Amino acid sequence: MNKELRKAISDEIHRRHGYRFMEAKIKPVHIANALMRSEHQCVGRMGVLEQLFEATLNRNTINQRVEAAQSLLDNQRERWGRLGETDELKSSVLMTKVLPLIRTLLGADGAAFGSSPEWSSFSSPTALTVTTDASDDGAGNFVHRLWSGVNEGDRLQILDLLSELTAPEKDASELDDLSALLAPLVEGTKKKSSPTIVGEDLSEGYSPIELSLRMAAGSLVAFERKLKPNPIASLQRIVLLASLSIFMHASTRSRERYSAPERLLLLDATGNRYSNVADASTRCVAQLMNDGRVYMAQVIRDLLRGKMEEWQKQPVEAINELLQVHGHAPVDPKNKIVDRFQDILVEATEDDIERELAEEIVRAIEGSSGRGLDGYLRLLGVRTGLLYPQQKNPNKRLVPTDRTLEVLVASSVDVNAQPLEYRDFLQVLRQRWGIIVGGDPSDGPLLAQIGAHVPARELSENSERFLSRLESIGLARRLADSVAVVGLLEDSYE
Repeated sequence: MNKELRKAISDEIHRRHGYRFMEAKIKPVHIANALMRSEHQCVGRMGVLEQLFEATLNRNTINQRVEAAQSLLDNQRERWGRLGETDELKSSVLMTKVLPLIRTLLGADGAAFGSSPEWSSFSSPTALTVTTDASDDGAGNFVHRLWSGVNEGDRLQILDLLSELTAPEKDASELDDLSALLAPLVEGTKKKSSPTIVGEDLSEGYSPIELSLRMAAGSLVAFERKLKPNPIASLQRIVLLASLSIFMHASTRSRERYSAPERLLLLDATGNRYSNVADASTRCVAQLMNDGRVYMAQVIRDLLRGKMEEWQKQPVEAINELLQVHGHAPVDPKNKIVDRFQDILVEATEDDIERELAEEIVRAIEGSSGRGLDGYLRLLGVRTGLLYPQQKNPNKRLVPTDRTLEVLVASSVDVNAQPLEYRDFLQVLRQRWGIIVGGDPSDGPLLAQIGAHVPARELSENSERFLSRLESIGLARRLADSVAVVGLLEDSYE
């Protein structure tokens, strides 16, 4: 029952939002692969990469690996030059060094390998190596739709930059070093149309959150155009922004769908996990995760109400009707959830019965693997460098990595205007990303509302440390008269 019901709920989430979040597997590389596939409408021809896979797969025997490498050389000998000129392939530089190195490069940044290149997502700066891997569950396609717009003329320049950076038809003289290395491994591309995104979100216009995320993309592309950095660094920031956009969008579904309160995350700059600030940051993240579970319960309640108005009086019958619509067998009477329903019907107050039943269903379908919205947010938050610690410790707090912090700043400031005063930047950071650092007098009372009592002095010190961190990565500067500015600081400001 749990598997079938989870599928029904996942379909409803996809219908609402255009992407799913019922699997604990999402990585930025999945989003990058799908985003490039949506932009270029193609995938690479992976014949050579399939042979490279076989030649570097640890579970294959040495003879199987050598055989695959020999086949690779026989078919593409001119591409390998002197590396292919060997009598003893098993101990050759190609076999022991070059092919494993290429596989390692393709797997950088947590890239995901499936059973073949077709079902893998690679860390690659070129659309030549885009695959059909659907592990993003629609997230990459959703971001592409968000950036391309609902109406004609809404397309954002960030997609033009993405297209320029990853174009599969680039001349060899224009390729970055990594693309030049990978290009010979792909025999061109073939057309692959992305499915039309189906979802209530973005169907007619933009919600406030979606408008804010589009503004963030506009700010980042201006940053990239002005900075003109290494192409791979630009692509990394674009992919990171796409991933952070999914995190922000998914975490605000309860807010935009059910008018839940705005949630803020306190950035911990103390470096001390035992500090009051760290505790408050942990509470903020926990609250956001709890909102994810509440949203899942709300989705379930809506689905079951659609089958039976007072479903809470006969929850098993309502679930059976839902399962029948999706062609699944009814709930086994021996399923332990039936006993839990009976306990709730007996013990819960009338006002709490529906909520408690829905929450019990959430627990049943998520199991211990966190396969729900809260688990999705936790995993994506860690893998985007937003949440810490990286380990399986469930108590996360907001401690962004330098790369993530750079994207948060670049997507929050106008690099074509004068740098923002620090206090103004904090307001933008809160409005765009829901992040506070303790530099505003209202931060303390807001934290107190969730039971996090941090002395004003500690919040002020946290804000000062955050400013110092921005200075250390070149995105802030302290001026005279206790004024500080944030932005792309190319020139001196008096």
